[in-house]
Formats: sequence, structure tokens, C-alpha cells
Amino acid sequence: MKIFLLQNKVFFALYFLFLIIGGFILFRFEKGDEILYFNSLHTPFFDDVFKRISQLAEFPAMVLILIVTIFSGYGKGLLLSLNSLFIFLFVLLFKKVVFANQIRPALMFESTVHLNFVEGVNIYHYNSFPSGHTATAFGLFFMLSIFSKDKGWSIFLFSLALLVGISRVYLLQHFFRDI
Repeated sequence: MKIFLLQNKVFFALYFLFLIIGGFILFRFEKGDEILYFNSLHTPFFDDVFKRISQLAEFPAMVLILIVTIFSGYGKGLLLSLNSLFIFLFVLLFKKVVFANQIRPALMFESTVHLNFVEGVNIYHYNSFPSGHTATAFGLFFMLSIFSKDKGWSIFLFSLALLVGISRVYLLQHFFRDI
């Protein structure tokens, strides 16, 4: 277990920093302020970038990553598969049972604020917490950082996971607290 923690101290440190900064943001700002801020930044370039980043935590990308991981060792592929299954079940339980029908940003601001939506992104109205894309990204990229054992890769993989979370806010799918 000690080796496991030492191999990922960079990823853990970045995640801890994110939790501290995120906690400050949650206590400092009203729910929805982050939506209005990110929505004010909409450009066609960001729309395309965040739509693509969000896809990193969707099924086709996960399958591709899983296949590549299997080629580096069946054990790694099995661990990555079990991790993904656990995250899927965890998110499903929390979305559908524990925090069922939590509204999403589009519904919260439906009749009060004009929002810029990204073309080609289906907008959902319920089951906001937790963000499945973000949970998947952090779980997937955390496991990959374990496999790589390289600080540079850990920073890169953490950054990708964080960008997936931010993309979910930018795309009006989740509030900051959901990620």
C-alpha cells in the first residue's frame, strides 16, 4: 500500500489541492455562479474543445483506453475494468437513488437567464449529482497514473481529469459541486 501511495503522490497532491480550492469556491460563491461565469466565456473554439474533452470519459474512449491497457498487461486491463465497473455502479446508485432527481443547470436557469448552449450536446434536466463523466475521468486517469509511475504523466492525467470536470460545467450539464 505504501508503494501505491508513493507512486501517486503527485496525483494525490493535485487532487488534494483541487479539493481545497474547490471547497473554497463552494463556500464563497452561490450555486450557479460558476455556470454563469463559464457560460459567459462561450466561443466556438471553447465549445469544440470542451465537447471533445468531455468525450474522453465516454464509452468509446474508455474502450479504446482499455484495449491499449490490456496490451500492456492483462492484470492492468482487469484492474482498469473493475475500477470502471465500480465507478459506474457508484455513480448510478448516487444519481438514481441517493440524490435522485437533482436538477441540472439548464433547468435551474430555464426561465431566468439566457444561456449559450453548445450545438450537438444533449441537455439533461435531472440527476445532476454526481457527475458520471468526472468520476469516470478521475477514476480512469488515476489508475493510468498508477500504471505509468511517472510524475509528468501524473500531472498530465490529473489535468485531463480536471478538464473533463470543467467541461461538464461549461457544457451546462453539471454544477461545480457535482464535479
